Amino acid sequence: MAESVRYAAGISYQGSAFKGWQRQTGLPTVQGEIEAALSRIANHPITIQAAGRTDAGVHASGQVIAFSSNAARDLHTWQRGGNGLTSDEIHIDWICVTPAEFHPRYSAVSRRYLYVFQDRQHDPFLAHAVWQTAELNPDQMHRQAQALLGEHDFSSFRGAGCQSLTPMRRLNHCRVYRHGAFVLLDIEANAFLLHMVRNIAAALAAHGRGQVTLDAAALLRARDRTLAPATAPAKGLYLTHVHYPEADFPAGKIPAFLTHS
Repeated sequence: MAESVRYAAGISYQGSAFKGWQRQTGLPTVQGEIEAALSRIANHPITIQAAGRTDAGVHASGQVIAFSSNAARDLHTWQRGGNGLTSDEIHIDWICVTPAEFHPRYSAVSRRYLYVFQDRQHDPFLAHAVWQTAELNPDQMHRQAQALLGEHDFSSFRGAGCQSLTPMRRLNHCRVYRHGAFVLLDIEANAFLLHMVRNIAAALAAHGRGQVTLDAAALLRARDRTLAPATAPAKGLYLTHVHYPEADFPAGKIPAFLTHS
């Protein structure tokens, strides 16, 4: 029997077509569809691990997965076959051989997300891909966001049902800026709590619309989720990059529709 090989791959997907990342019996999920495709190529069951388990409706342009197989297949066959056997809402962007100990979640040191607001010239063809909202002030949102940088207790931005053992997270980068008809929240941390990015997006958007609300620093100090606005829609959120210090994977990217704005 051939020796098992460990592979890593970069995945993009349009999340509104799925009930989230994680495999669920009888429901369309990103993990379930990719595993089914790779299992057909390998001619044996394949189980994949991911850098992050995105919620229903959340997209990715830089998800990283890993799997192992002893099937004698070259990289081109894995990638071409995987793209041929999955739906148009999923794309394998790259694939490579990686050390046996690589794990896409535990080997990562940071994750980067992009939240996309469309506050000008609402486009019905992007209704599934952005949060269409009233006009925002991105400068005010950016000023508020800077209070979140560093290591903090993010309980005020933690979704109900979060299974993390601690609410402490380290926010490395948080920038809000205008990009044509869009306002973008570019945020990176060592890890994120359940719904953390969407809850931050909602709180910043409230400031961007000039609504009366607690500022970001006060929300952090309060450690009380009930004081923050309702969670922002999943459809505006993209996992864009996962950083691995020991791996030279292709860089993450922004959603293609933003490159033409």
